[in-house]
Amino acid sequence: MSNLSYIKAENLPGGHMSYSESDKTKKLIQTLSSSLEKGSLNIYTLFLSCLGLVVLGIALGWSVSNLIGRTNAFPGWWPEPALLLFWGVVSAYLLSKLAFPEETSAWIFWTAGAFLFVWTVFILSRFFTEEGPAHVHVGLCSVILATTSILFGAGAWFILRTMASSRPGLSGFLFLNLLLASSNLGLKFVCPVQDPSHILISHVSFTLVWIALLYFPIRKKFSW
Repeated sequence: MSNLSYIKAENLPGGHMSYSESDKTKKLIQTLSSSLEKGSLNIYTLFLSCLGLVVLGIALGWSVSNLIGRTNAFPGWWPEPALLLFWGVVSAYLLSKLAFPEETSAWIFWTAGAFLFVWTVFILSRFFTEEGPAHVHVGLCSVILATTSILFGAGAWFILRTMASSRPGLSGFLFLNLLLASSNLGLKFVCPVQDPSHILISHVSFTLVWIALLYFPIRKKFSW
């Protein structure tokens, strides 16, 4: 923060020179944000980089499905893959909004959580309305989700480390949403089991588990 300008004070009655603490904080945040925007961190570049994770998830899933001969595993884009795609794109956009320290809007948290909630409710509705198989297949989908999310996260951190979010908890939550949306989207090309019981246990439940387990380490990474 060596390039931050000094905060000029206003003349107040009594000859004292002072700002209130809120004024000082606001001025500091605005100056830091301006400095970041003029430097290497650009909100559009960040959004495209985050969006690249979603594209990478699709490309990786499609490539692996062709390599292992599961070209018919993809169930089509509607409805669940489209929901996962929209979840990933919105998470990328909201995460880029938090790159600068003046953004503290609470609606970002609720919007990010809403898509995860809608996907969970959608799978639950399928689970209770569709006839399930006699045997519930678990498989390695939970391991694949964790592995691809960690790999995506390691690559994305090279860019995201320049963020100066004033909401590290929210940034960490959004980052995990982006990683797991991308991983789940790629998994749709590979996983041949589309039973709601399998998706609920191996996909949705473990997505929530990985978010819970990784939240605090990721939140720490986003702290100033």
